[in-house]
Amino acid sequence: MSPRSFKDIFLENILDFLWRQWSALGVAGSARTEDIWAIDPEALLVFSLEMARYEPRLFDEILDWMVVNGRWVDNQRLRGIVSKRSESTARLLGATASFVSDEAGTYERKWKSFSSLHEYSSNIGSEILFKTKEGSPYPEPRNASKYFLKFGFLREPISIRKMSRPVPVAPRSNIRFLLRALFGIGSRAECILYLLTHDAGHPSEIARAIGISLMGARNTLVDLADSGLILTRIRGKRRIEYWVSQKRWWEFLSGVKHEETGIPLWLDWISLFSALMSVWNVLGEVDKVPSDYMRSSKLRESMDTISREFLKSGLDVPAIPGAEIAPERYENEFQSFIMRVLGARNVSGR
Repeated sequence: MSPRSFKDIFLENILDFLWRQWSALGVAGSARTEDIWAIDPEALLVFSLEMARYEPRLFDEILDWMVVNGRWVDNQRLRGIVSKRSESTARLLGATASFVSDEAGTYERKWKSFSSLHEYSSNIGSEILFKTKEGSPYPEPRNASKYFLKFGFLREPISIRKMSRPVPVAPRSNIRFLLRALFGIGSRAECILYLLTHDAGHPSEIARAIGISLMGARNTLVDLADSGLILTRIRGKRRIEYWVSQKRWWEFLSGVKHEETGIPLWLDWISLFSALMSVWNVLGEVDKVPSDYMRSSKLRESMDTISREFLKSGLDVPAIPGAEIAPERYENEFQSFIMRVLGARNVSGR
């Protein structure tokens, strides 16, 4: 399998995965399978805006979803996630927020204030927003969208269908939205989700996992503990851990006995999407390298970082290709590792 063919398959599977996630959240589409994990809408949005540049229809369906459901997005978490990404990603999100603020009506202010943070400098030239699967830019549009032009991207004016549904809160994969409806958008819902999917948690590890400050997590947990439903205990050197009775909570949230409903899997989507983006960038570099030795060298350099991010995500990952793998075999071993982690398959259509 050539680097190009693996890159193509990787992209197709990423896009297929993203269609499934957004369809589960209400985007118009055929994918309706429920995954076993809790979807993270903020991490998903940032990663999707980067990768959906290779599939304009998905990009615009996400804009459609944002107009209908953007009020459920946690802007504080979104700012934290995008602050660690590239300047281009920040501009993409700024353009999206600018468009949504004009279309969203009742929650216009929520996105207007967000979009003003990411306007780009006038000395940055505009680039074509969409790319073909091979990486070539689309033709320059005759008329450019004012929302994206302001942030340095050229694309045709946007025409959304408003076909997205409100987010269904019953599926366990959408538990974040149920908790946000109950406890509000912010650290309360995030802390509770963490405790519902873990045996216990210290404020520092909870803060890292959900993407907020330690002080913010600690203050939220202290307040929640005052209810008597969020419990504390001492572990180790007098470290305070927080925990909940998962049986009582899940029966309350699901309306059925604890044994009859599955607890969604917690994944660190911020780390996982960062790792997948790293893979995509590495594949772009490998595609330009002529020899087996040089390609394997680039892949080996990236493997430590990539595997660490995958391990942080909570996935049960396969064995990492070791140093004993010969250069001419390493590329195939790397491809196999990534495809197994991704759960990828050849995609013939949607």
